[in-house]
Amino acid sequence: MKKILCAAVCFLALFAGTGISNAEKNESLDLSVSDNRIVSIDYTLYADGNTIVETTKGKKPLIYVQGKGQLLNALEKELAGMRKGQKKNIVIKPEDGYGEIRKDYFVEVPIEEVPEASRAEGKVLTVTGKDGGPVNCVVKKIDATKAVLDFNHSLAGKILRYKVEVIDVKDRMQFN
Repeated sequence: MKKILCAAVCFLALFAGTGISNAEKNESLDLSVSDNRIVSIDYTLYADGNTIVETTKGKKPLIYVQGKGQLLNALEKELAGMRKGQKKNIVIKPEDGYGEIRKDYFVEVPIEEVPEASRAEGKVLTVTGKDGGPVNCVVKKIDATKAVLDFNHSLAGKILRYKVEVIDVKDRMQFN
């Protein structure tokens, strides 16, 4: 009986601590941001200096699939290779962000085409685009007979700065 008990104790002593849980395996992978991985980030986006455009602080992190075009290409390029817990300040020039301001995106229309409630500079209008879908524009100038509408993206022509922290990186295989 003592021999069996001794053998059992020795077996447990040798092999009890060698098992690695799935959670430990996943943590030990320490994945970096690369194509087809599911990435969670916290970020604050600043435009033209210190003007905060949007942030995830105090909210849920942004979750996206790297390499699928869900973010600006320049931003994805800067995030590539980062790991969980890493932080980075990323600056994106207008030509790599939402483009330069295009003069041909300013359209002059008769005042009658602008709803009365939107007849003020700075008002945002949603109009029907060429494909039938909604398109936003901003009233840039207005007078008694006409309005100038700006169809540029609201961040066009701006230097963008992202303050980013990678919260998590998962392999898509973990979700199949």
